[in-house]
Amino acid sequence: MATTGVEGTTDTTRVNPANTYTRKDVQANNSSLSMDDFWKLLAAQLRYQDSSNPMSNSEMMGQLTQMATMSAMDNMSSTITDAMASLSQISLSSYATSLLGQEITVVDLDKQGNLIGEVTGKVEGVALTGSNPYIYVNGKSYSLSQIVSMGTVPKKDEENEDDGENKDESEDQTQTEAV
Repeated sequence: MATTGVEGTTDTTRVNPANTYTRKDVQANNSSLSMDDFWKLLAAQLRYQDSSNPMSNSEMMGQLTQMATMSAMDNMSSTITDAMASLSQISLSSYATSLLGQEITVVDLDKQGNLIGEVTGKVEGVALTGSNPYIYVNGKSYSLSQIVSMGTVPKKDEENEDDGENKDESEDQTQTEAV
């Protein structure tokens, strides 16, 4: 299939490998075995075993015991994970309800999550719907992660005044020692 092109060159038909490749479905790499997988393996093992040397009963019982143990451990692990998630939710709910009536300071964020300022007030209510409890301060809802302080906390100006008094005394002592 060669044709003559401009000035004696020949064009050839080219096949693009991307156009001829057919994609096969990709399966997830699942490295864990389920009970169904175990039963399939055991059935295959029994079907294709050497008739002159069959699997002993103790080997089969050992495999069954191992799989039962693994299944029990898997069930226990998922139960513990579920219990921990429930305990965490209960702990957050208890913490949120314990804040009712307490004076707190929360950070105020815009819709993009940027800091707008701080809001101080008493916790007026708690919403326990969803996975994350919300508290209400001055009629607006805040996540528990937005709490920055509880109770009356001195402002930065008051802290600087205290530091300033101590700073003046230390400067006087330094000047006296220098003389």
